[in-house]
Amino acid sequence: MAKQRRRRRSAPAEYPGPRKSKLPFPVNLIFNVKAFYVVFIITMIASMAAVGLGVGATSDPEPAPIIDQTGSPTATPRVPQFAGPLPVIDATQPHTAVLQTNKGEIRIQLATDAPEAVNSFAFLAAKNFYDDTALFYVNTGTIGQGGDPNCSPESDQTCTGFGDPGYNLPLEATATVHEQWTVAVPAITQPDRVHGSQFRIYYAPDERVNGKETIIGNVITGTEILQDLSNLEICSALNQPTDTCVDDFDDALIIENITVE
Repeated sequence: MAKQRRRRRSAPAEYPGPRKSKLPFPVNLIFNVKAFYVVFIITMIASMAAVGLGVGATSDPEPAPIIDQTGSPTATPRVPQFAGPLPVIDATQPHTAVLQTNKGEIRIQLATDAPEAVNSFAFLAAKNFYDDTALFYVNTGTIGQGGDPNCSPESDQTCTGFGDPGYNLPLEATATVHEQWTVAVPAITQPDRVHGSQFRIYYAPDERVNGKETIIGNVITGTEILQDLSNLEICSALNQPTDTCVDDFDDALIIENITVE
């Protein structure tokens, strides 16, 4: 008996639903994401270009600032930095540093056995590094200290007591010791090195620092100016603000200029 061939039933096709009508332009762009973004980007670029052209055509550019050449120029406070001092004097020969200050003239006879430190002092003086700087610490029983370029009434920087010219110097052994009116370059934490610009004027002998600082000279005139100074302690990172420190330079000795003869 012949087998009956079974017909294979195919699965019913999914009902496609009612035929959708096409949306009119430009509504159809909103539902076509890719096309919408393309049109949007083109429109934005065109709008920005139009705005730019409009501004350029209707407004003038900002005028350049006018430099007033009728008055005295005001120097911008700054902290000069140098790689090191250039040779400007033969520091093995006698020289005198003349300090013009707001309280009078002070003269320092410079040492001849500390050529690196003395030449550095002369180099910075020639660069006007010390101009308008203060003795930011004065104790008339011990020392007066200056040479921080930030410790100035004209500076927009804080007087920290750490300001330097960007370099330091080797410690130099000298024949002289720390006596009254000795001028010395203080030591720093780095072994056998001293500060690049700061200096101390000793009001009294101090043998404790003999051999630890480089002595660069001795005050020969103007000691009465130094004796007339009041104790002064500018609030700085060096002293950690205390009840005795002040924030102004009203009573400070200000170095106006230094020349080396």
